Amino acid sequence: MNKVSESHEVDSVIIVEDHRDAANILLEVAQGTFPSAEVQLSHTFAEGLEYLQSRSYSIALLDLGLPDGDGLDLIKYAAKNHRSTLIIVTTIFDDEEHLFDALRSGASGYLLKGHSPEELANYLGEAVAGRPALSPRIAQSMLGFFRNDKEKVTEIEEQELLVDLTQRELDVLSLIAKGFGVKEVSELLDISSNTVSHHIKNLYSKLNVHNRAEATAAAVQLNIFNP
Repeated sequence: MNKVSESHEVDSVIIVEDHRDAANILLEVAQGTFPSAEVQLSHTFAEGLEYLQSRSYSIALLDLGLPDGDGLDLIKYAAKNHRSTLIIVTTIFDDEEHLFDALRSGASGYLLKGHSPEELANYLGEAVAGRPALSPRIAQSMLGFFRNDKEKVTEIEEQELLVDLTQRELDVLSLIAKGFGVKEVSELLDISSNTVSHHIKNLYSKLNVHNRAEATAAAVQLNIFNP
């Protein structure tokens, strides 16, 4: 199982998963991928919330369908109170409603159950490196949603969005849609990491998106990036 470089500073992981077998797989993957990190496992909404209220974590792997509460509320709490926490959903729900509710609430990744431990480890490594952790079916669902729902953004609105974006913002959007992290974008465009982060913040505001996954979908919709 692949290990992630210590430079990414993943020192703690919380897993909230009520299904025992799925929880044990996530526990094994988290411990194998981040060997020096403290991993906290919870099987209920109440216990997971208690852990999140007591401290922040580098990564939160959160299920949506919990027996005593809605996983979306855990996402919202973590996103609001622990902005540095990388929130990744692990769930059986593959419909657009659950997907977009989770992303809007603050999730940065969305993984369907059924992946092998090796695949999960790779997804976590990609997420820590700044690339969206999305199961293939979810990625296709996102792209299909933005491609087919013509009522979301008309061609005129698309042109207005493009005009509103500076050339540098377009450059940054294209690169983050391709999966490059802040440091990589900084090196490719020969600008500071702080400047890249500033451009990303402006992009999120102008495009009305909340994370890299939504920004990537917007880039596809605007024909800036073709996967």
